Amino acid sequence: MKRLALCLLGLHLAMVPGYADVIPSKYDEKDPAQKQAVKDRLQVLGVSSSNAEHRVKVLDADELAYFAQNPERIQPAGHLYWYEWVIGAAVLAGITIFALSQNIKWP
Repeated sequence: MKRLALCLLGLHLAMVPGYADVIPSKYDEKDPAQKQAVKDRLQVLGVSSSNAEHRVKVLDADELAYFAQNPERIQPAGHLYWYEWVIGAAVLAGITIFALSQNIKWP
């Protein structure tokens, strides 16, 4: 048992350098005009200024160049239109009515 514990401890100590933080010596060189174009488009879509700045910061240089070429590529995602809510409520109501009419016993 001692041998197993010592082996696990040794393995753990050997893995510790793998968890070290890496600080890059040089950050991506991003074009300020591209950063501003993407940030402006995000703000048009309703993203706050600080959140837009953060989103631009996490993009790498290639992604930033791609979206800056045509900012219209940036589309809102995760939002439902009003008719999607209505259709969803209607489907849910239909399933509920069907389930209640069939006398399904719920667990």
